[in-house]
Amino acid sequence: MTAWRPTTATETALLAAVEADDQETFLRELAAGPLLVPVPPEAASGQAPPAWPTGRFEGRTHVVTFTSPAAIVACLPGQPVSWRAMTLSDMALDWPGDDHLLAVDAGLPIGVRLDADDLRTLAGATVEAERDLRDAVTRQDPDALMAALLRTELVLPVRPGGGPSRDLSDPEFPWWCVPDPQGRPTLPVFTSELRLRQALGDHDAVSVSSLQLTEHWPDDSWQLLLNPDTPLSAVLPGEAVLTLREWLGELRQVLTDAAEEEQRRRVAAAYAEPAAHGVPVHRPAPAEDDDPGPDPDAPMRLQLVIPHRYLTSYLDDGYDRAAGLVHTWAGPGRDTPVRLYRRLGLLGDGSPFEESDEWVAVLRWSPGDETPEEWGRGQPRMESLVVPDGTGLHCLHRDGRDELLARFDAKQARWLPA
Repeated sequence: MTAWRPTTATETALLAAVEADDQETFLRELAAGPLLVPVPPEAASGQAPPAWPTGRFEGRTHVVTFTSPAAIVACLPGQPVSWRAMTLSDMALDWPGDDHLLAVDAGLPIGVRLDADDLRTLAGATVEAERDLRDAVTRQDPDALMAALLRTELVLPVRPGGGPSRDLSDPEFPWWCVPDPQGRPTLPVFTSELRLRQALGDHDAVSVSSLQLTEHWPDDSWQLLLNPDTPLSAVLPGEAVLTLREWLGELRQVLTDAAEEEQRRRVAAAYAEPAAHGVPVHRPAPAEDDDPGPDPDAPMRLQLVIPHRYLTSYLDDGYDRAAGLVHTWAGPGRDTPVRLYRRLGLLGDGSPFEESDEWVAVLRWSPGDETPEEWGRGQPRMESLVVPDGTGLHCLHRDGRDELLARFDAKQARWLPA
């Protein structure tokens, strides 16, 4: 065995966890990174089906894997080795048997052995998250694939050496179009950062929703290559992407119409409440409500208004996506439904909001390291995002009360009641 030192961020984190005797962090980092599985050269090039590389140790059969090419060189000096990158979830689905052990970087300071139960436990969450996508790819069902993509955050690699823009609507956005083996222009897209690293290693990328990608699809002649060079790959022609865009547009219109109808029904019920003798009494809409503007001493918070009908999707179903105008919180006691509507321009034909609303729900969170710098500066921005950990779900009442209903726990993937 030759000398070894960490050459990737994953190996650095694994070694730090070993030195700190932190097994939980070690396993989390191991599950987050792809593993290199030695295969014959013809299997690496796709000319032959791959087979598991195994060896016998202490009377048990081990599947041999590594965390980087440098780890292969250190463990197998002088031996030319071809390999393919796999995630733990890929390995768990095709694992050869419960009697096999997984050996990672055997002999190195970060080496570890896992049995089949350990492997399935570590890969369980990822396997479940990818289940619909895997089923669609296995069945080669384009409709099921598009439906799965609607629920998936996408990772879009940008052109190496391209410009700094990360806004898909920017004409200078560095789209990375590459030819496929037949020379057709292709846009690679991944369903997670792990899938991207599995195929490309460390590569600059931007996270986008399927809505953002389809709305700004750069060229109808391009095809979408999903998770290239991974076991979870699929191709969608440009026509299918256009179909997805039209589908999303129709869905958005249906939801808007339904929200408008629900709003009319809710307003009619909410503003006619029983009087002392049980006779319905209509309450008029509030008078003009002057906006005092933002509190200069309020801490920086970002906020997004959600339509009334979606409130139960968050509280009851654990929904963790949001789309709308991201803007800054005005401060304690400064926001009411009508002030927000007027400030953000949310009133008008087709809007699910009305000046007479008794309340409105908002998501509110503190900007973090991953928050784009331009959010919260200047005018509100139309964005689609995954709800950050710790986000508060508030109910703003017409009388100025700000009621915290729940807070999002990303680890549990649910909203915890306040």
